[in-house]
This record gives sequence, structure tokens and C-alpha cells, in this order.
Amino acid sequence: MEKKKSVLDKIFIIVLGGSFIGAILVGVLVYVMLVMSGVKDALIKSVISIVIAQIMFLFPVFMIRKLIEDSIVKKLRIVTDAMREISMGNLDFEIHVEKTGDELEELADSFERMRISMKAIVEKLEKGEL
Repeated sequence: MEKKKSVLDKIFIIVLGGSFIGAILVGVLVYVMLVMSGVKDALIKSVISIVIAQIMFLFPVFMIRKLIEDSIVKKLRIVTDAMREISMGNLDFEIHVEKTGDELEELADSFERMRISMKAIVEKLEKGEL
């Protein structure tokens, strides 16, 4: 099975592109201000400001990505794996996500209740009770 590109990866690329554009804008503003002030080596200083701005953007972007990966995407993968197993007929596959009180926990709990109901119906069908 091929590895699909995560929505988080796509968002990450967009945010990185935005941070790069933001860093370029900062560099252009620095360059204009330095040229207007008559500072020598304005271009070099503006390029340095672009690099510094990009580095300052990158750290929070990577930290936010890690936080989203750990708190949201990880749970979605657990639910997706459970759905895949159950869709292939494994009604004994239980779903376990950490208790955080969020919508993803609610989704996992709802899916687990559905799995239990489906298993009960299948068992009744096999016994001829339905």
C-alpha cells in the first residue's frame, strides 16, 4: 500500500511558503530602509535579515506541526486503522485512544460503539435470532 500524503504535510508546505514570502518582505523593507538611510552594504544586511527572519519563522512552524501531529493526526490514524480492520470483517478489533475529552476521542468512542453494535447484530444473525 502506497503512503499517502498527509493533509498536515500540505498545510506545512503552505505555511512554509508563507513564511518564506514573509521573510522576503521583511528583507525588502529592511533593504529599502537601509538604502534610504544611506547605509553601506544594504543588500547584504537585507539578505541577512531574510535568513534570520526565516529561521525565526521555522522554529515555531516545526513546533506547531509536531503538536498537531501528536494531538490530532495520531488519533485520526488510530481511527482510520480501526475502520480499515473492521471494514475487512475484523469486528473484534477494538479502538483505543487516549482520554482527552476532545472531538477525536468522541469520534473514536462513537466508532467503538458502532463496532460493538455491528458485532452483536452479526452474532445474532449467525445464531438465527434475527
